Amino acid sequence: MELARLLTAIGLSKHEVAIYMDLLTYGTQTISSISRTCKLHRPAIYRALPHLKEKGLVSERQIGKLIYYAAEPPERLRSLLEVVHQELNTVIPELTQLQQGKAPIVRRLDGKVGIHAVFEDILSTLQKGDEFYRYSSEGKEEMLNVGVPKDYVKRRDAMRLERVVITNPEFVASREPSLEETLKIVPKEFLPFDYGVSQIVYGNKIAFIDYRGQMATIIENSTLAKFQRDIFKMLYRRI
Repeated sequence: MELARLLTAIGLSKHEVAIYMDLLTYGTQTISSISRTCKLHRPAIYRALPHLKEKGLVSERQIGKLIYYAAEPPERLRSLLEVVHQELNTVIPELTQLQQGKAPIVRRLDGKVGIHAVFEDILSTLQKGDEFYRYSSEGKEEMLNVGVPKDYVKRRDAMRLERVVITNPEFVASREPSLEETLKIVPKEFLPFDYGVSQIVYGNKIAFIDYRGQMATIIENSTLAKFQRDIFKMLYRRI
């Protein structure tokens, strides 16, 4: 049932959902009545009711020797959802710190769509005016065969992303002059530098693109990205 799934998504247990919906349907009841109508054993009901009361979804009152339970208005679920939202806001930064301190996240992306995903990730990772560093050993035909996402160049230029590139003569010849792109050709002893592969360092990530095999890999790790960025800068200054 969709309602039950939504209620569990905001933190209610299976038994809490059953009891709350039962009280909404049949009104104020004793524990024995709840047991009959929602077909739960009494121990499960006794365990669930305190949690429902704590969440403000159930109230109780004593009439004579019996205790009766009633469902609070469903509007109370909004406040419960707000609590969950606040807790998420608190825990997400902590989880992010854990992620940054752990092993690198590695993603493999296949096909032209996968390579396009790398370029989309560059745009979503970087801020306006940021810089990325690229080794490009692919040829013009290989680049044209794979292409880039729709409007990528337009969106990249709108963000004024600076590109620093170490590459081969064919790549340089294929580029339109741009104030935001600086290129250097590898030393003659390493030419033709034609492997059909590109490496891009951006933000806290390193992407490897194999144009011939049409696959890509993204490694997300701040330390590795800084290490590769520093190596690139040292090499770039010596060319």
